[in-house]
Amino acid sequence: MKQSIKSILGAIILFALAFFSAIFPISCSSAGNLGLVIVRPLEKAPKLCDIRTKSATEIVCEFSAQVNVVKLFAVRVSENGEEIGDEAECFGSCDQNGVLTIELAERTEIGQKYKMSGTVENSAKSTLSFSFFFLGMNDHRCNLVLSEIRDGYSSKKQECEFIEVYAVTSGNTAGIEIFSATDGEEKTYRFPAIEVNAGDFITVHLRSLSENCVDELGNTLNLNQKISDTNSKSRDLFKEGNTAHLGGDADVILLRDCETKEVLDALCYAKKSKIENNDWKKKECATAAEKATAAGVWDGKGIDRAFNADGFTQTHSLARQNIPALKNASFPYPNGAQCWIVTANKNEITPGKPNSSSAKK
Repeated sequence: MKQSIKSILGAIILFALAFFSAIFPISCSSAGNLGLVIVRPLEKAPKLCDIRTKSATEIVCEFSAQVNVVKLFAVRVSENGEEIGDEAECFGSCDQNGVLTIELAERTEIGQKYKMSGTVENSAKSTLSFSFFFLGMNDHRCNLVLSEIRDGYSSKKQECEFIEVYAVTSGNTAGIEIFSATDGEEKTYRFPAIEVNAGDFITVHLRSLSENCVDELGNTLNLNQKISDTNSKSRDLFKEGNTAHLGGDADVILLRDCETKEVLDALCYAKKSKIENNDWKKKECATAAEKATAAGVWDGKGIDRAFNADGFTQTHSLARQNIPALKNASFPYPNGAQCWIVTANKNEITPGKPNSSSAKK
C-alpha cells in the first residue's frame, strides 16, 4: 500500500514538472552526488533602457543587466527610414552594469540618419533583438541665439511667422531645435545640418506659403528672392505646412539640443495684461520658463520677469538688442527682458539683417 502511494506521488510530481516546464522556461543543475535536480526559471530577456550618441563613432546603450553581443549592424537611411547602401558590422563591449558601448565601423556624417540593428543575450542565453534610429553626432556645433521674432500671418501678402537666429560662433546647426511652449512638442522645428560662420543670420519661416520655398542649405543664399521676408544675403529656411505658430499674448521660445533637450537660449514674453495677472496660465509656458532660468539663459522664471510684448503683431517684431556684444561673451549668453524691444513699425522688421534699435512708443 505504502509502495503504491509512493508510486502515485512520484507520478504526480513528474507530471507537474513536465507540465510547468512546458509553460515556463527552466534550467536544471545537479546538486553533487545527491542525485537531486534543482529546477529554476530561466532569466528574463534583457531590456534596452536607454540610448545615447557618445561621439561620431560611438553609441551607448544601457540594458537592464550585463549582455553579450550576438550581432550588431548599422546602415545609413533616408528620412523615411529606407536603407541607403549596405549594412556595416559593428562591435561592442558591455560592462557589469549593462552599459554597452558600440564602436561604429566608420565615422557618421553630421545630422544624417542611421539605423542600428542587433541582438544581445544575457548569461542564461535569453536574447533580445532590437533596432533604433539615430543621427550622426554634431561634434562641431555652432552657438545660436534667438535674434528676432515676428508673429502674424497674411495670405494676401504672403507673410507668416518667423524666428531669426544669430550664429555667435562658427559650426554646424545639426542637433539644434526651436520649441514654442504654446505650440507644443509636435510643432518643434529641427535645423538641418548646415555649416555656418560666426555673424550669420538665419531666418526660419514657420510656414511654407509657396511651392517655390527652398531651404538654403549650401552657399547659395538667393534661392528665395520672390518670397516675402527673405534676404538674398542671408540664409532662409522653411517649416513644412501652413498652420499657425507662436502665442500672440504669451509664449516661451527655447533653442534646445534635440537629443538631451538642454536649453541653449530663450525668449519669455507676454502682453502687459498677462503680466499684471502674474500667471502664465498655460502650464507649458511656466515649465519652459523654469527650464530657461535653470539653464542660465533667462533671468527669471515668473511671468513678472517676461518681456512686455504689448504691440507684438504682424507689423511689429520682437528684436534683441545685445547681439553685437555677444561676440565677447561666453555661454550662457546674457539675456532677459531688458535685452528686447518691440520694433517701431513694419519697416523696422529686418529678417536676415542686424536688428533695428527703433522701438515702438
